[in-house]
Amino acid sequence: MSETQTGKGRGCFFYGCLSVVILALACAVGLYFGVRYAINRAVEQYTSATPVAIEVVQASPAEIAAVQDRFKTFTDAIRAGQPAESLSLSAKDLNLLINHAPDLPQFKDHVQVTIEGAKLKAKLSLPLDSFGIAKLKGRYFNGAAEVNASLENGVLFVTLDALEVNGKPVPEQIMAAIRSQNLAKDVYKDARSVEVLKKLDSIQVEDGRVLVKPREKAP
Repeated sequence: MSETQTGKGRGCFFYGCLSVVILALACAVGLYFGVRYAINRAVEQYTSATPVAIEVVQASPAEIAAVQDRFKTFTDAIRAGQPAESLSLSAKDLNLLINHAPDLPQFKDHVQVTIEGAKLKAKLSLPLDSFGIAKLKGRYFNGAAEVNASLENGVLFVTLDALEVNGKPVPEQIMAAIRSQNLAKDVYKDARSVEVLKKLDSIQVEDGRVLVKPREKAP
């Protein structure tokens, strides 16, 4: 799940990482409750028959194209080993990339990202049909998450700091187990994703923005 190219050439590593992280988040919670409760009770308590409204970030076609092109220029340079300026993305930029990603129609209008200081937050209303489980057909994972994300020495860390499901906070004893998991670990199953990560110096969330710094070439 990484660099599948689309007709417009905008499929990229970012979207693959996003898929892995969001699905890992849902699976982490679902697995925890699924092994502790009868499946019928888990589905009833932690999924919903209806989605919740997710506010859609509005932008003109020119604004959408601009952030997509800026992102594509950066990722193309990284993959090609060419010099690139650091990439700075606001919450609006992230939402536009998510909601207008040709590769990820399942996330369109189902995810909203905000950034508060160094904290990434997301509201989710994800359809669960794609899991292929009969009892999840027509059900939704409705929640809100606070996420820590960083990259150091080529290792991407995404951890869950807080989570609400159906408007209720997940109990602390459960969060203690979930917080220890790196939700991005499955990214490293894909060789092309690993290749891109090795070319990045860091990913930081600070001052309401995500800053992606390329690794400087050795002289």
